[in-house]
Amino acid sequence: MNKISKVLAFCAILSVFGGCTKNFEKYNTDPYAIQSSDPSILIPTMMDALMYVQQNDSQMIDQMVGSLGGYFTLSNRWGGQNFDTFNASDGWNNVPYETMFLDIYANYFEIEKFTGGSGHYYAMARLLRAAAMMRVADMYGPIPYSHVTDGQMYVAYDKNEDVYKSIIEDLKNASSVLAGYAAAYPDKKPLAAQDAIYAGDYAKWAKLANSYIMRAAIRSNDAEAFKSAYESPYGFIADNADNALMSPGAQPNPYQLASASWGDLRSGSSIVDYMNGYKDPRRSSYFTISSKGGYLGMRSGKGAFEKTAVSGYSMCAFSATDKLPVFVAAESQFLLAEAALKGWISGDPGQFYNKGIDLSMDQWKVGNSTMADGSSSRTAYIEDDSSVPASYENDPIARFPNYIRNTKVTIAWSDGATTEQKLEKIITQKWIANYPMGIEAWAEYRRTGYPELAPVIDNLSEGVITNPARGLRRLRYSYKEHTLNKDNYADAVKMLGGKDDESVDLFWAKK
Repeated sequence: MNKISKVLAFCAILSVFGGCTKNFEKYNTDPYAIQSSDPSILIPTMMDALMYVQQNDSQMIDQMVGSLGGYFTLSNRWGGQNFDTFNASDGWNNVPYETMFLDIYANYFEIEKFTGGSGHYYAMARLLRAAAMMRVADMYGPIPYSHVTDGQMYVAYDKNEDVYKSIIEDLKNASSVLAGYAAAYPDKKPLAAQDAIYAGDYAKWAKLANSYIMRAAIRSNDAEAFKSAYESPYGFIADNADNALMSPGAQPNPYQLASASWGDLRSGSSIVDYMNGYKDPRRSSYFTISSKGGYLGMRSGKGAFEKTAVSGYSMCAFSATDKLPVFVAAESQFLLAEAALKGWISGDPGQFYNKGIDLSMDQWKVGNSTMADGSSSRTAYIEDDSSVPASYENDPIARFPNYIRNTKVTIAWSDGATTEQKLEKIITQKWIANYPMGIEAWAEYRRTGYPELAPVIDNLSEGVITNPARGLRRLRYSYKEHTLNKDNYADAVKMLGGKDDESVDLFWAKK
């Protein structure tokens, strides 16, 4: 894995932000770089933070941290300090925080100055800041948000709850402005050439903003915000044609690269076991066939092994040109199902649930006939009331320990099931449909306790994580915050209950 040059750049930026900024431009301007505050140049870097396609950023953030969501297993040990054994080094632990702050704020305030804090470019910047910082908050907890200003990064943290409130307000504003621009100027797409998700279609960005609000509202238990987004005249992502998919552009798909070229990533045992048990027809789109035949995932969190010894497990089935999901229509339906289950909106949770599965099948081009590998047809899958997730038994490759799964969650919706059983169905199917968005999967696992992920094999946290089955609950803060933002960091730790470690539950987590 290559070094992350942007983290070094970020350190340099923050060292200047910490003191006098009068000579910032004088000492920090590259005379050979293009000097521009043009938002169309700055916004694409902000978009990256929604789902990284740059290979190193993807590996360090969406793959390594995202592996905690159960989709992938890290098949390299990199010296023995890893997220999946609960002992990541300080340097690796810093990367998501610093990289995402750099990608957002190095550009956000330039756009704010360029636009005077208004208009469609600024609305895009606010949307991207909100969406990216929700990912940071979901990893770390309280973060600086409302107090961050141009040149001032080491500032007071907001409570995790307040970060969510601010994010929702920023997304509401962005949706309104972008939808208004799209309606007034239907033929104009200022970011068409630079937008790797929607090719400059602001109407779709407005829908994405509302979809993010629905996600944030479910997580923060904000019924009013959810209903407002659901009923917004600007819409939400309800059809696959509106899916937010990030093009890798000239780069190879980073999951394909890390799996097939580097050998650093394998399909996770939990997602493969669930989908094997269900005879899920999406398996051939998600996984390659293992060296032993069939789909075989690798258990997470083994402290030491040789990379060559685990090369035979299934890998992700992405091609080099495949786009990566940022938000898909299936998730919207599962969010609606949960909102209806809570009584926030009217409607049948089961109908939303079934539509979510159906949309995911459409997204992955699954037909209604039994697959050659024995996978169910679409209709048979939705109506299956007997299949349950498989256990991990008799591993034929690395002989990792068995894991006998306790859950008996089936697929078919049952009006007679308990509320908790219905919630498990919703989250399980949302988890399968949201592949490979690992950070989102990890957040939902911590919020609900679903799906049932196989615990890590070796817990190397030295007593920090006392229940490996619950997994890592958050990431600890960047070590630079301890010294460069000392007083505000101390206040943030108080918000967490007095500890800055990986055992602390965030406010929305299932205790």
